[in-house]
Amino acid sequence: MTRLCGLRIKRWICCAGVLPLVVALLLPSVLRAESGPFPYARIGVANGCFVESVAFGDELGTRFGADVWYRLLQWGAKEADEVVAGHAVVIFQHGARLWSYDINHGFTVLKVPAEQRDDVAAVAEQATAPYVGKITPRYPVYREDFPQVPEARSPAPFGQVEELDLSDAGLVAARLARKRPVALVEFTYPQDGATRRGAAVAFVYNGRLCVYSPPSGTVPFRVTALSVKNLRQLQELLRRIHPGASNLKAR
Repeated sequence: MTRLCGLRIKRWICCAGVLPLVVALLLPSVLRAESGPFPYARIGVANGCFVESVAFGDELGTRFGADVWYRLLQWGAKEADEVVAGHAVVIFQHGARLWSYDINHGFTVLKVPAEQRDDVAAVAEQATAPYVGKITPRYPVYREDFPQVPEARSPAPFGQVEELDLSDAGLVAARLARKRPVALVEFTYPQDGATRRGAAVAFVYNGRLCVYSPPSGTVPFRVTALSVKNLRQLQELLRRIHPGASNLKAR
């Protein structure tokens, strides 16, 4: 199965990953890139389009209040005859215009009128334009978060570590924990005959328990218990991403 950003997608309907930087020409007749309406610093982690989009939505709420309109737009993709990992961006309204924020392309003004912001097909046609010719975007859908109460204590950071996976997971946990409960866990898993040390971030978004790990991106799971505290459940989910994952412990 084709890999994009390291995440293997078995079914687009149940999980979605991330898309790496795709070298493609912008279509000036469809999209017009501009400097954004405000400065924004991305987290800057591997395979991070979903968590970066979640963090960007949090920033919109902080800057403009709870009534700001935005959606996380997510789509799957088809390359040749295979369904591969998809991508996530943020669609938001600022003033009278619709914008997208894509970690690969930054801020872009969309030509869809703000009055048609709920027309997912029209919005997705423009938001996915930079990738035309490289992949075929499939099944665009809006994801919307609901208000959550962050915990008083954020997960403990890793500090100075050699493994970039651990430091990336720590950065994501710190950013997302500003707006919601987050679990930062470390674990071990076998790879290429060796035992590797890994880390993952669990959080709830759009009614799904999402697990981010730097090598694989973000996988939203449909589970009954939407809890980041259930380590047994998290270990089982991690084993779907990293077969053989064990020795799970929370930070």
